[in-house]
Amino acid sequence: MHRLPPIRFVVMAATALLLASCVGARAIAAGTLADNAGSAAGSGPSATELQRAGRVAEALEALHRDLAARPDDPLLLYNQACLENRLGRGARAVASLQAALAAGFDDLAHAAADPDLALGEAAPQLARLIADQRTRRGEMSVRRGARIAQGVSTVLALEPAPDGGAPDGSRVAVTWRPAHLELRLEAPGGRGRWLPGGDAVPWNGTGGLLVVLGPHAGDGTGETADAFHFGFGIEKNVPVGAMYVSSVGAWQRVRELTPKVRSIGPDGLVVDVAIPWTAIAPYHPLVDPALGLNVALIGRGGDTGPRLMPAPVLGRAAEPRHLTARLDCETTTAAHGSFAGRTPSSLVRGGQLALNLVAVSAAAGRGTLRLAFSDSDGNPLLDDVVAEDPVELDAGVTRVNLAVDFEQLRPGPCHVSADLQLPDGTRAQWATWLLNLGRDWEADYGGMIAPLTPDERPTALYYLERVGAAVAAHHGRRDPGALATTMADLNHMLARCAQTGSLLPDEGVAPFVYLSPGGEPRLCRLVFPPGRPSGAPLRPVVMAGHSDADAPRLADRILRFLAADGSRPSRAAGQGAVWPVFVIAPAAVDQVEELDTCVHWAGARFGGGTCLLSVQQAGVAPALELVARGQTGVAGLQLFIDGLLASWPAERDVPPAPAVPVSWVEFVQETAVEGGGRALAAELRRRGWRLQVTDVAGGANFTQVADRACLWEASLAGTRPGR
Repeated sequence: MHRLPPIRFVVMAATALLLASCVGARAIAAGTLADNAGSAAGSGPSATELQRAGRVAEALEALHRDLAARPDDPLLLYNQACLENRLGRGARAVASLQAALAAGFDDLAHAAADPDLALGEAAPQLARLIADQRTRRGEMSVRRGARIAQGVSTVLALEPAPDGGAPDGSRVAVTWRPAHLELRLEAPGGRGRWLPGGDAVPWNGTGGLLVVLGPHAGDGTGETADAFHFGFGIEKNVPVGAMYVSSVGAWQRVRELTPKVRSIGPDGLVVDVAIPWTAIAPYHPLVDPALGLNVALIGRGGDTGPRLMPAPVLGRAAEPRHLTARLDCETTTAAHGSFAGRTPSSLVRGGQLALNLVAVSAAAGRGTLRLAFSDSDGNPLLDDVVAEDPVELDAGVTRVNLAVDFEQLRPGPCHVSADLQLPDGTRAQWATWLLNLGRDWEADYGGMIAPLTPDERPTALYYLERVGAAVAAHHGRRDPGALATTMADLNHMLARCAQTGSLLPDEGVAPFVYLSPGGEPRLCRLVFPPGRPSGAPLRPVVMAGHSDADAPRLADRILRFLAADGSRPSRAAGQGAVWPVFVIAPAAVDQVEELDTCVHWAGARFGGGTCLLSVQQAGVAPALELVARGQTGVAGLQLFIDGLLASWPAERDVPPAPAVPVSWVEFVQETAVEGGGRALAAELRRRGWRLQVTDVAGGANFTQVADRACLWEASLAGTRPGR
């Protein structure tokens, strides 16, 4: 069966999220129906639920209801073929698979490995259908592609939109430049349809241009081995470019991808795009001379326009394999001084690793190659720092094949840099990041984690498990990026523990894991203030109600506030002064029992059983119930009230007033027009709550929340912050 990964549009985060960025796109799981194959009638179990319960015949009946509403849906037709084959209806399965392929089902790599199609007498025929389709697509890939030389423009015609229209002359000119791939799209009569207004970007289905680029698989399927996705359009009447970052499952704007958009004729469209080779690193035409390219125009509502290859792009942005036109780059035309390299994988598990370098020299002669290996802090990983060797270079292209022994390098991130001096004295550089895992890396880490204290061991295990999941999902040659960063963080934590006896630092931000009521790991972020004397007592301030996406920024803002806080000297001067440790709780604490667990854990771990509680949005309701219970360990409550605060449910009574001070921080410009804050305040006062009200002008944001939480804690501690 086939389940599509969720499509996530327009999350324009500037920074990848810690740990979340280690997990790649969700793999397509065999044996499950598509998540969108629910009951068309809207009642009863869905086809997905029935299939997961093993009720295959009933799942097929439910799927038939879905197909009645969407008879040409390729995913539903494919899932129908799988269910029919599992029920022994081979002829029907073949017909359904043929219909799915005709309707546009294109995840043939998954289909070829799907165990539901490998059953029974029809399995050979089903396999032939898939193989024949892959062959036809491979032939189309070559037919629609071209051989390209550096600096020479090659024009490729786009096929018309799939609505049956005639070719309109849309085309894309492709030029291989030393630093980038240059694309010029020309679409006569396309301005109003593909860029219909001042806001038209393909990643949210309002129009624009999509590009798929990556190394060609070379297996005859016409697919990429690892696809990169780019989008170009207009936002607020300004051209914008973006890239899909699979590690975080989001589109991110990239300034270097900003296109040039102009009109020709009465309604024609020209879009000039330059995609730097660094955007698809470590891939490069010198070492990956067969590239795959697809270009597609998208209209309002996600309508597909002219395209280079008839394949969906937007809904499969997280997938590495895409049908593309094959571009064969003539490496002999590359400019003098061009230099690139490749390794078979960016993850090294000990032993030797092949390193293949390609250089272009204007003249034959002897050059000098220097290789250096350093860690994430720039420290050399070899005693002799640099390996230097002479190399004989031909006039034109020279390939240098080396074997690097990683047994002598300690595990962790490894930056490999190559510096080549050409015979005429000019220099060329190339570099890449690798992650040296070592032969028995999981067992080695397990041995280091085992001696940790019971309360700190879950944090290290959490990191290790996510590193393992990311290693399993890693695309072979991709920059290990966030995976390497997370492993480096784990190394730093374990090294700190070896030196100080604890994973936690004296100051700064530190991720930490505690266990939920059901025993699941919950990741929070701890912020320790700078300047705290050794052994000075701590009081936790639990902050809840924000999203997990905002947690890193909230923690960073708190740390910056504390670093500049004028109250630090007075706190340090006082005998027995209590210092804060801010606990940025996970989003899961929007439930009372989850929040209760977090509060009790934080109080027991840092505060001698008590803590302060600062909440916003989804954290307000559980916090009110929690403090009203009494004996919760909460010594003070701060409520941030904005326009997103939901109304208190009518069926629930507002809890009685607690015996702790309650600070009510209201963003009045928001609550005046939306949200349930004002109604909640009236109900709380009716039940005897005494609210210490602060009205704030302007909108709520994580900076306001962070700064005011710090000020509130300082006021309760009896210090005077310099703000």
